[in-house]
Amino acid sequence: MIAHITGILERKSQNRAVVDVGGIGYELHIPTSTYSALPEPGSPVQLHTHLHVREDALMLYGFSSVRELEFFRLLLGASRIGPGVALNILSGISFDEFKSAVYNEDINRLSSISGIGTKTAKRLVLELKDKITDIPAETGYPADTASAAIAGMVSLGYTRSVAETAVHAALQSGSVLDLGELIKAALKNV
Repeated sequence: MIAHITGILERKSQNRAVVDVGGIGYELHIPTSTYSALPEPGSPVQLHTHLHVREDALMLYGFSSVRELEFFRLLLGASRIGPGVALNILSGISFDEFKSAVYNEDINRLSSISGIGTKTAKRLVLELKDKITDIPAETGYPADTASAAIAGMVSLGYTRSVAETAVHAALQSGSVLDLGELIKAALKNV
């Protein structure tokens, strides 16, 4: 509906920013990572947005990158995760750390995030483990190639969780160029 907002940053705080667009100030709820990326007030800025519609309010959420926005929407897809909890997660952990914690079923790391208890951490692992490959790792490696590598390892007889962990570790090395090399590197991690 509203894909992004471009204007002058009027003010910012740890969890909110106001962007002036043609004399109209848009208040956006933001994670800490976006706050850190914002310039000083009075500077031009562009934020990618998500409009959350509730019965009693329209709330606009802003992100410094499309990747952060995709992560936020992925979190909203999990049951009983609303925008406030999703922002807490974005503020408490990087996407790559989150992805690693989900792959490795690291409930302790996930439950250390503000607003996330053990039950919620377990639910996040269960619900997002298969969906998390839709967003590429920080390496910028295409998600469909990572998915193909995981599928290739599963066809070789490895369990999905072993394949995902191995592919994730191979992606972290950063030396992988194509699908064949990714699978070879992942097999070395098994």
